[in-house]
Amino acid sequence: MTARRQANLKTLADHLGLSVTTVSRALKDGPEVRPETIARVKEAAASLGYVPNVGGIHLRTGRTMKVCSILFAPEVGDYGDPGFLAQVESLSAGLEVSHYNLLVLAQTGRQTPLEAVRKVYEQRMADAVVFSRTLPLDERVRYCLERDFPFVSFGRTELQTPHAYVDHDDEGAVFDAVTRLAAEGHRRIALINPSGGLTYLGYRLRGYQRALAEAGLPWDPKLSVVADLSVRAAREAARRLVTEGGAATAIICANQMSVVGVLEGLIGCGVDTIRDGLPVVGFGGMPFRMLSEQKVIYYYQPQRRVGEMLAHHTLALLEGRPAETLATVLPYVRIDDLRRFRDSEDVTGA
Repeated sequence: MTARRQANLKTLADHLGLSVTTVSRALKDGPEVRPETIARVKEAAASLGYVPNVGGIHLRTGRTMKVCSILFAPEVGDYGDPGFLAQVESLSAGLEVSHYNLLVLAQTGRQTPLEAVRKVYEQRMADAVVFSRTLPLDERVRYCLERDFPFVSFGRTELQTPHAYVDHDDEGAVFDAVTRLAAEGHRRIALINPSGGLTYLGYRLRGYQRALAEAGLPWDPKLSVVADLSVRAAREAARRLVTEGGAATAIICANQMSVVGVLEGLIGCGVDTIRDGLPVVGFGGMPFRMLSEQKVIYYYQPQRRVGEMLAHHTLALLEGRPAETLATVLPYVRIDDLRRFRDSEDVTGA
């Protein structure tokens, strides 16, 4: 039995009675092709098993038809943050509609952030790159801008040249959290920020200080704590915040892992979030439920949604859209009590 010959553009054109040019433009959603023709071409492509010839595309255009997402390996390995998996899955799915494949490159603890981006560019591994953990004056952004290498950052910078990014509204979320806590009567609200000088940490601190000022609360440096993104560091930070002079009456954590550490620290000091009225606020991108009776207020940003936006912005850049039109800040969804958090379409959907 002879193997079925893989469909190509000419096969589709002959099957549909159209020109190869029309079929090619229809597969790219060309505005010059009627919507009904686009639908008919795509239906035939699916039924005949048409797959673009990536080798031919590379020869004609120089494109690899790949996008590289750089993963900071120590953050996942040391801190157990699973959010990147959902983000990578939705990023990959978003790119597939344009026949792009996603590569994931691990940046090890021995590498600088720029080394990984330089490797992708110099080895022509991909047509665009996606990276996170941005700094205010991020050298990776400068590198890509200087070489006109398409990129989308998960996080903002303070550089003046416009560039494509997707970010969370960390300033707005922390401002909202502090404002609500102050309205409930809390006067000593602590903020735990991770180390590293990342851009979003500045936004969180700005939201914290702005909310304190508007609520008429004094700024106390002892309540602004820097701790690693680990259970152990957060546990120790919480212990200090509730046992040393001028104890905190509410604690805002950095991420999901620090929520766990803070709760461990509070319980170890005999503090109950409900009985003692000491609320804990957390941020995260994965849905999870509290397994204890401790109350946690949760600012949630589905990482699937982030991945979808990263894919959209990357494809738009590759199609020639100006970078200044591809700057998105996503609001968090506030979950008032994580004990009652249940998976639902309106909360966990991308």
